[in-house]
Amino acid sequence: MTINYKPFPRSFIVVAVISLLFFNSCGEPTFEYSVASKANPNIIAPLTAMLTVHANKPVRASFRVLGATEVSQSFDTFSENLEVPVVGLYANRENKVVLTLTHDKGSVSDTISITTEALSEYFPRVEINNLNRNGMEPGLHLCDVHYAKNGTYDSRPFIFDDQGEIRWYLNLDFFGDIIWPIQRLKDGALLVGGTNNIYEFDMLGKIIRRNTIDPKYRIHHDIVELPNGELLMAIKKEGAFITVAGQQVPSFNDFIIHYNRETNTIKKEWDLAKSLDVDRSDLNHMTHSDWLHMNGLAFDNRDSTIVVSGKNQGIVKIDWNDNLKWIMAPQKNWGNAGRDGKGFDTKPFLLTAVNKDGIPYNSKVQMGDESPQDFDFPWGQHAPKILPNGNIIMFDNGNTRNFKKGVNYSKAVEYVVNEKDKTVTQNWQFGKERGNQFFSMLISDVDYLPATKNILVTSGFINHNAKIVEVTYPQNNEVFEATLYFKTLNGNKSFNWGQLDLLYRSERFELQY
Repeated sequence: MTINYKPFPRSFIVVAVISLLFFNSCGEPTFEYSVASKANPNIIAPLTAMLTVHANKPVRASFRVLGATEVSQSFDTFSENLEVPVVGLYANRENKVVLTLTHDKGSVSDTISITTEALSEYFPRVEINNLNRNGMEPGLHLCDVHYAKNGTYDSRPFIFDDQGEIRWYLNLDFFGDIIWPIQRLKDGALLVGGTNNIYEFDMLGKIIRRNTIDPKYRIHHDIVELPNGELLMAIKKEGAFITVAGQQVPSFNDFIIHYNRETNTIKKEWDLAKSLDVDRSDLNHMTHSDWLHMNGLAFDNRDSTIVVSGKNQGIVKIDWNDNLKWIMAPQKNWGNAGRDGKGFDTKPFLLTAVNKDGIPYNSKVQMGDESPQDFDFPWGQHAPKILPNGNIIMFDNGNTRNFKKGVNYSKAVEYVVNEKDKTVTQNWQFGKERGNQFFSMLISDVDYLPATKNILVTSGFINHNAKIVEVTYPQNNEVFEATLYFKTLNGNKSFNWGQLDLLYRSERFELQY
């Protein structure tokens, strides 16, 4: 049978007609149940609903959201009283959701109507350019998008389907500033962080946990889950200073903390200025204070080390005891480490660039003044990751590559580091061949996709749009591409903070509760 509902806006409750199947052929009472539906039950996830089921015998539930891309999920819990979370509704329509209840004698299915509100006008338009489902990683497409607000940002991460329709989003406007990155933890919670607050949500927007860390720390750009569920966080620490050109200035975004989210305690701290040359300005196009601009972390579980992306310096690796292991960057003008510049010489930690035969490139390549066809040092990079083979991938933005304006190409890139010999080899890349059409001077992301071993590449800002491309590895056959066209309704479209809509990162994501 079908249960039809009148449409209600936002989070009004709709109660179903009770299904009464009083007698079977033997004259015995049979299955009886009722269903109630509440759209957007937690206010901030408008394309979700909660179904409340009461039955006269234990049942388990599953649902299907009907459409060109169906979203479905089954639940194992048997009970006479169930709450069934529904995700993946379409915006601005009367959604048809098939609810199936299974009991000891069989099952029954009903089609429930759930009406949703329209999307806000400032969501980007999504265009699907290439789709080969047989070659793609399973799942839909999670976008960590932030919307300009004339000097600050609203954050509304969303998931779109294979037709380019938004099927889930989380409205984080209440935070009043950017809150990022969004990621799913191993326990299923959605994690985001901003200023000194860390939020965990379920997929219906319910707050599972909110922690506030010591106010002298401000979360910046990245949070990484460790194997034990604790976190590494890139941090700006209040009261930290460095000496640059003989002047003492406050420093930004150059600490890491090890954080226990269960106990809300900081267990350890790393100081990047202790290991690097804070006075080196060759790649720093910002302020003296933002000498490093740490924007990405990767934890290497094999030896408990941390790979750090510093947009204004390069890629470095430190160990668990805060010791520098190596530096991957153009070798030009490296000096002494330390906040006062009186520490150890950093030059012995610089990696030498070699080709695949192990032969070093010439001095101009080592200094970063030129790049051969098969090698680039990372340039203004983002989002380092450790591959299963131990190699490192990242998004190499390439802004002012080789210290030159106008040499504009970005790429996903894989490096092999030989720690014993202190060498680095470029093993794979995608994107350079697309030139300006793939160039993003800002943000961006790259991910290894474990089921297919494909690589997902996000060029987060290309002349007011963004690209998400999935390619086979290492063949570089493109199996998916989407373009996001930003509207930037509340910014002046200049390259200043809070004036441009941005796609920070994207993930392939199973849209399930």
